[in-house]
Amino acid sequence: MISFVIGYFICINLISYLFLWINIRTDFLKIDKKWLDTIYLLLAILGGFVGIMIATEMFNYRKDEKLFKKYIPLVIFIEVCIVLYIIYKIRN
Repeated sequence: MISFVIGYFICINLISYLFLWINIRTDFLKIDKKWLDTIYLLLAILGGFVGIMIATEMFNYRKDEKLFKKYIPLVIFIEVCIVLYIIYKIRN
């Protein structure tokens, strides 16, 4: 079970990183900015926040926006709290 969870997080982070890379480096995606922000937020909620944050740092992608300053760190905080709660409940 734990190997499945680790594999899932590796895959979703890789997908998040590649999606942002494709968006920045190529003209392949012709998607509206609002849709892109929604996709990034959805990928972060699914667990790909590490891939998104690494890609924004590596490619200097518009980090000053509300999504990357407010919502993605909030998603990270909530997911870390959920994981810590689950670990606490398993140990007791």
